[in-house]
Amino acid sequence: MKTVATPTICLALAFAAWAGNALYAAGEPGGELKYWSPALVAGAMIAFFVIHGRQLYSGRQLLAFAVTVFLVGWFFETVSVLTGFPFGNYHYTELMAPFLGHVPVSVMPAYCVMGYVSFSMARILLNRIGGRPDAMLRFGVPVVASLLMVAWDLSMDPLRATIEQRWVWLDGGPHFGVPVENYFGWAFVTWIMFQAFTLFLGRGAANRLVPPSAETVRYWLSVPVIYLAFAVEYVLNPVFGATGARAVAVNGLEIPVAEIEAEIAFLTATTMIPLAFLAIARLRRALVRSRAGFGDDAVFRRKG
Repeated sequence: MKTVATPTICLALAFAAWAGNALYAAGEPGGELKYWSPALVAGAMIAFFVIHGRQLYSGRQLLAFAVTVFLVGWFFETVSVLTGFPFGNYHYTELMAPFLGHVPVSVMPAYCVMGYVSFSMARILLNRIGGRPDAMLRFGVPVVASLLMVAWDLSMDPLRATIEQRWVWLDGGPHFGVPVENYFGWAFVTWIMFQAFTLFLGRGAANRLVPPSAETVRYWLSVPVIYLAFAVEYVLNPVFGATGARAVAVNGLEIPVAEIEAEIAFLTATTMIPLAFLAIARLRRALVRSRAGFGDDAVFRRKG
């Protein structure tokens, strides 16, 4: 595959994920759109992980990322289902079948693709999209990436657990039935994934610096765009109002689904969306500074 085509392909995959999530928001519970649209999202996200990732990392490095995420994610999900640490007391329902032990098979790929997107966006936000691995890449990027994952889960978890009942929080919690420790657990577990990967990256050869161009900025632009793919569903849910159920039980109280969806849409608009636009602004700044002759915003391509 020619490098020149990669930015366009990655942006197309990002918008395919947008379309899939928009269709999901528009679908009726139990309907064809709700059933089939996740396949479009999953296919686009997995293809993005492979195509975007292979331009940035070697095959060995990308495989290391996937294996690290799968093993760490499966281990802590299993431990939490059995003991309540670190996410809290919960269990998955049959809606998430098939399972690998106590954990749905689909959970690990979700960790992987969204983890890759969050890790890449953290590199943009911290201006670490090029150059030799330094302390900020090794230790700062994993922290920011884990917080980006938490920002996603703040919107995702109440919709999937409280409304759709894909998993059940046994003790409830203040965030529409989700316990606070879940989000601390997410930050902790995803940080471990990212930290392990950056330490692995530090063992590799340095990459060659190249100045930002319209092509390389478009390549990185696909990262915040695909991060927003899930925000599309969350902000469209109140528009379509297609969840079906009038109310769901939250900590022993009946809460209208429309109220939860509206508040999640507002939360998304004040977390995921501004973070993505901040990343876009960082990329624009990198391109402008490069054209003005500054060299501190270089991006890189793999050798060979």
